[in-house]
Amino acid sequence: MRGLTVVELERAIHDGLKGDYLVNPNVSVAIVIYRPFFIDGEVKKDGAYPYQPGLTVAKAITLAGGLTERASTDKIYLIRSNDKTNTLVPVKLNDKVGPGDVINIKQSFF
Repeated sequence: MRGLTVVELERAIHDGLKGDYLVNPNVSVAIVIYRPFFIDGEVKKDGAYPYQPGLTVAKAITLAGGLTERASTDKIYLIRSNDKTNTLVPVKLNDKVGPGDVINIKQSFF
């Protein structure tokens, strides 16, 4: 049952349990741990960090200790976890980050 949302998974489990014995099963699904996101390049502490709902690029940089003195705020890229081509997409500081995403901060030339 990969790729389902929480609501879709609840519905699938509910429908699987429903029958003669369980007439209207009550099913609740919650995410306990998200996949981490990753950040590398011109940050002080690159690596994997726990994902938190509502995470933005700016918050991710803060979790990684901030930018280095050589970092470019114009050359920030993101690889979405569901992108099988691993395409670097330019992003801004207020763009959302998802679980499993990879953020890359490039170096500024000046």
